This record gives sequence, structure tokens and C-alpha cells, in this order.
Amino acid sequence: MTDSNDHLSYGFSGSFSPPRVLVVGAGIAGLSAARALQDRGYTVVVLEARDRLGGRIWTDDDGVDLGAHWIHGTEGNPLTEVVENLELPFSYVGGDSAYTGGFDSLNLFGSDRCAASAAVKGRTLELADGILHELEKRAELARRRDEPDTSLQEALDGILTDTCLSGEEEQAVRYHLNIILREDVAEDPGRLSFKYWEDGYRVYGYGDSVLRGGYRALVDALAAGLRIETGQIVTRIEYGAAVRVVTEQATFEAEKVLVTLPVGVLKAGSVVFDPALPAAKRTALDHLGFGTLNKIALHYDTCFWPAEQYVFGYLCRDTEKYPTVVINLWKSHGKPILVMLLGASLGRAMESWSDQAVAEYAGTVVRDIFGPDAPAAEHISRTAWSADPFARGSYTCIGVHGSSKDLDILAEPIDDRVYFAGEGTNSYHWGCVHSAYESGLREAARISGDGSIYAPPATETSRRQRRDIDRMKRFARMRMNHIDPRELQRRMAVLSASADTFGVQLFRSLVAADLETLASMFDEIRYSPGDLVCKEDDCANGIFVVAEGAVEVDFGGIYERTTMSAGTVLGSHDLFFDARTTTASAVTAVRAYYLDHYRYKTFLYAFPDVMMLMIADLVTRWENLEEAIGQSTSLPVRRILPNDSGF
Repeated sequence: MTDSNDHLSYGFSGSFSPPRVLVVGAGIAGLSAARALQDRGYTVVVLEARDRLGGRIWTDDDGVDLGAHWIHGTEGNPLTEVVENLELPFSYVGGDSAYTGGFDSLNLFGSDRCAASAAVKGRTLELADGILHELEKRAELARRRDEPDTSLQEALDGILTDTCLSGEEEQAVRYHLNIILREDVAEDPGRLSFKYWEDGYRVYGYGDSVLRGGYRALVDALAAGLRIETGQIVTRIEYGAAVRVVTEQATFEAEKVLVTLPVGVLKAGSVVFDPALPAAKRTALDHLGFGTLNKIALHYDTCFWPAEQYVFGYLCRDTEKYPTVVINLWKSHGKPILVMLLGASLGRAMESWSDQAVAEYAGTVVRDIFGPDAPAAEHISRTAWSADPFARGSYTCIGVHGSSKDLDILAEPIDDRVYFAGEGTNSYHWGCVHSAYESGLREAARISGDGSIYAPPATETSRRQRRDIDRMKRFARMRMNHIDPRELQRRMAVLSASADTFGVQLFRSLVAADLETLASMFDEIRYSPGDLVCKEDDCANGIFVVAEGAVEVDFGGIYERTTMSAGTVLGSHDLFFDARTTTASAVTAVRAYYLDHYRYKTFLYAFPDVMMLMIADLVTRWENLEEAIGQSTSLPVRRILPNDSGF
């Protein structure tokens, strides 16, 4: 190995014996792995192309995090424990990775340059919830039916066309879509998978936090005592009996190498692998995207805006051309700085703007929110992550035809010589600092054989599920405001006493408040005598509860046909099969309540006792069927694959 002592840094005081492990990249993944391995006696050398550490973590001299900014999901996040143990000061700011600080707390400014009322804010979210509900409903059907993937943009365009919104309403919807996609996922919907853009993504507890000294404090703490070579631009990685890493400055050899290069760099092919990466990894890289989230930071002498308001929402102009939020660092860091987020194609376009154009653009946003007399910034800093040759963007996303399985493929080692870490190799959650941190520990455990270093996350929930539940609850609250209280009470009474076609009282365990939530979401449908309510084997889209009248239920010959009256629940189990399991027709005039399966399924996520009753009923009926058939016939066993049910 040849090297230059000019590059040795960060308190390393050991001997310069040949390393057992080379780590390419001094971002959080590389540092967490190197720290864990060195603590277990491994000789490790970290190679970093830049003259600084942290990779896409970059805290400038003013304390502004120009890259990674938040600890997303403070409760349960492993980084929370790390920063607490290191005694690094941090502040809880609430919200989640999309709605920074929380939408309820956001001060939204509209086209009139005034702060929107709670009612107007709520209406924008209600419109967006409707579109996102339909989007997720269609995506689930596409997954269950194994339909070909398409872009998220194509699906959204179809829904928006069908919805026929006014221009103002569509702007409100696109504002929320831009918060979730452009400024969180960091990519345009035309480059994202309709079916899998967030499928499988897991989140920790609600609420984000920020490090008051910036993320650099965590980077420096992890790097202390490690042998790190900065300014080493890797051009080639050779692996066979041993590993050779060639940089523009030197050649390094070791038993193993851990590659933590960003997915954007791997996709660009600026580092040559010899032999070439396996075909499966190259295909995975083709499927994955790499988004961009840039920032404009405006530095002032004093704080002239409301000091205690953390986030200002911006809907004064065309949301496709302007940022969705302005973040107040006085609230979180005590610094008179405003930060704007520009993601995806908008952020990439900003990289080519002149300094004057950026100043005029950002100044327009500030004056729209805080008035025409708002002063110009003392100075402005901005990022250009997609132009950075050592990043090529900000973080990973799921492209068309891709899925989180592609991240698992990237994570697989090659020949027990070449290992991979980084946020783009973490299929539990990608695109975050904790994603990268966990992946580094995962590979340290794999290299060392010490399973105590890393355990897969076990206390998280699905981000899609959490968003679905939040939307369901907002939908229920909205409906409660539009339903006559007496009608709501009647619905609750029907549901409380209701039972499915086999006599199971699914909703008996719900307390009044939860029953009210469920009752508020149903629509009312009327049938005349002889009308078909549902037909066996037809596509199943929702459940029915008979409020008045009688229906005849045909079980397809398995059970006797019967007539059922008010309080009967139809189709509650059909969501497991994506098809109707009975035929029902109106005997008399019927008034029924109807709830689509996607909202009903989301309700079951939030209230699992009901789902457990449904599953227990299915098991009981299966046992009864086995008993009726007897032991003379052996029934074939069919393995249920994930695509057999979207549940």
C-alpha cells in the first residue's frame, strides 16, 4: 500500500499496519462500520474523496446543515440513543419527514399573501387526501393483480383528470404532492414507481429532531480515533484473492472492502469494478432512482419574522415552480437564517441559476410571506448535490419497475470480499441518516461475524400504513362535521348490533369514539326489491351494512341460502380474496351503508381487534369444514404467496 501521511487525520494514533478492511467513503455508513470494526480489533482504513468528512452530511461554518438535516422519527430511532450517549444537544421540532414540523403547526400563505385560516388549510389537505386515497387504492389493486408497473405521474394524471378539480383546487393538491414527493422523496413522480415508491418503507416514532450544533458533531464523534485518508478519489476496485482499491493518488490493499458510495455514484459508473458488478446488481441500479434535494439558505443580521414559527408554508405562486416551505432556523438553532427546500427537477434546475437569479427568486418568496419591506439577505448559500461528482444527488428512491428488493440486492456481498453499505442498501428505510448508520452496523456485523453489532429494526411501522391511518382519521373527522348527529347515532346503533353473515359481531369491541369514527366513513346506498347488491366472484371493492330492509344471501351452495335483515354485514372477508364470496340481492327496499375496502382495511390497521375477530372466524369455519369433510380425504395444501392478498 502506498499513501501519504498528509491525509491521516482524526486522532488516529495506532501503528500503520496493513488494514484488514478498507472502507470507501467517510459518510455516516462508512464511519459507523469503521468504528464498530475498529472497536473489535480490526485494522481499518477509511478512504474519502472529499477534504471533509460526512459525505451527504455537510454542516457549514454557520451551523447550517446543507445536506442531512433531521433525525426522522425521534422515538425509537437508533440515532437518538447515539446522540444522547454522546451528549450532543438536539431539539424536538415535531412533524414527520414530509410535513416538517407537522402540517397542523405550519403557517400556510396563499395567493393573497396572507396566512390561511385553519378551515382553508384543512380544505387543501382534504383535497389531497382524496387524491392520495384513490392513488393508494389503485396501487394496491395493481400489486394484488400483478399488473405492470408504470410511473406515479401517469397514475396521478389519470386520477386528477377523473376528479375534475378547479385550478385553485388542483394547485392545493399539487402543493401537498410536492411536499410528499418533490421535497421528501426528492424526485418527480414521472421517475417514481407507481406500485412500489414507498412500499415496505418503515418509520420510527412520530416527530423529528435537529442537532443544534448540526450533524457535523455526530460525524466528528464517530470519526474520532479512526484512520481516515481524505482527498482519495477512488477510481477502481479490484477483487479476487485479495482486494485492491485504486485512487487517483495511491493504491491500497486489504482482505476486504466495504463500499459505501452513493447510489448516484454507482449508477454513474465513475468507479470501475474488476470484475464487473454482477448482473443482478447492475439491474437493481437501473431500477433505482437517485433524487435531489437542494437548499437555499438566507442569512440575515436579525430575525425579522415570527421567531417561534418553525415552518412557513408557501402557496403564493405556482407550486410547481416554487418551494413548498421556508424553515426558520431561529426557532431550532437560534440563528437568523431561513432555509428553502427545492427537490427533484426544480432543485436540479436551481443548480444552473446564477447567484443573482437565486437571490431574486428567494427574495420574492420572502417578500411574499413577510411583506414587501422584508430586507435582502446578508448572504446566501446554496447546494448543488446532483452536480457533486461524489454524490450525484441526495438519496435513493424507487424508480419505475423497481422495488425495495433492489436495495437488498445492492446490499449483498460479493465473494466474501466486497461489501456494500449506505442508505441505498437499506430496504427497511432508505434516504435517511439512520438508514445509512444502520447499514454500516449491518455490514460490520457481517464482516466480523459478531451479531451483537446489529439487529434489524423491530419496532417500526409502515410509512404507508401510518399515512393511511392519518388520512382515515382526518376523513372521519371531516365526515363528522357534515353528518347530522342523529344520523350518526343511528349508524352507530346499527354497527354496534351488526353481525356478519355467520353471526360474528365484528364491531362489538369498539368503544363509542372508535365506533363513531367507523360510522362516519360509510356512504349510504339504496336498493329496490330484486336489485343485486353483490355477486359471487365479482371484484370486491367494499363492505355493506344493511341498515333497513332484507337481503337474500346465496353462499354458492356451500351453505343454505338465507334471508337476512337489518344489521347484516356483507363482504367483510372479501377483502382477503379481492372477490365476492357470496351473492346478495334485495328482497325488500334496502337502505345500506357502504365503505370501500381500502378505508376499511386502514381501519383494521388502526383497530386490530376487529381484524383478529375476522381471522378467528375464518379459522373456526375452516376447522368446522374439516370436521364435516372428515379425515377420509386429504386436502392439498397451497402456499399463499404475498401477491395472493394485499393484506
